[in-house]
Amino acid sequence: MKSFFRQMFSRQTKTEEEPKYKQLDSDLIKAARYDLEANHLYIQFHDGREFVYCKVSPYAYNAFLNADSFTDHFHAFISHRYLHYQVM
Repeated sequence: MKSFFRQMFSRQTKTEEEPKYKQLDSDLIKAARYDLEANHLYIQFHDGREFVYCKVSPYAYNAFLNADSFTDHFHAFISHRYLHYQVM
């Protein structure tokens, strides 16, 4: 018979938390999140599409979050500069 503690710890499994998106006040972009380990920027648009932008530096993500206009910054510095693909 297993001890009480072994039973409790064997039942607990690590569950990955759902990634947290930062809601943005933009006509084009609904939300964004950044994966620091992979250097990926995930952007959700208001029309339901989601894209991943690869090899985005933390500096570039910070500049995006601090931009006066998320839409203008996205078009000027992100959309055509980084390899990207749509999340299905």
